[in-house]
Amino acid sequence: MNHLARILAALCVAALTPAWMAAPAQAGDEGAATLRVEVASFRNAKGTLNCRLFTDAASFPDGEGVRTVRARIDGTQAACVFEGLAPGAYAVAVVHDENGNGRLGRNFVGIPSEGYGVSNNRTYAMASPKWDESRFTLAAREALVLRVSLRY
Repeated sequence: MNHLARILAALCVAALTPAWMAAPAQAGDEGAATLRVEVASFRNAKGTLNCRLFTDAASFPDGEGVRTVRARIDGTQAACVFEGLAPGAYAVAVVHDENGNGRLGRNFVGIPSEGYGVSNNRTYAMASPKWDESRFTLAAREALVLRVSLRY
């Protein structure tokens, strides 16, 4: 393959790669921040820890968010890491996905049957967590560690 063909092939692959699959900014990039979400209150080691990162109130806490990370549970703890984040306001929702279906399990009346939590640990028995109470701010080049407790 000649040089021009290689360049065209690379450009085609780059153009067809969805934004969510693109490589995150590197830690050394101007302003890139890192967020580590630590959870240590699992009732068992089944399934995974699913962490979703949100940038606005519209989809928080049940929507898709801007990024999702799944982490293996090691004994009674797990952590999700989000790298290459722009400075700004965020919130995190976590789920102990015991059955591995990728979403929060609920019983027949809509009450969660799997563990869940949010940044700033503001959860309620009869209402969804609120954006304003769960929101936090990341500064440029910050490495923030959040500890989230699960509610079962």
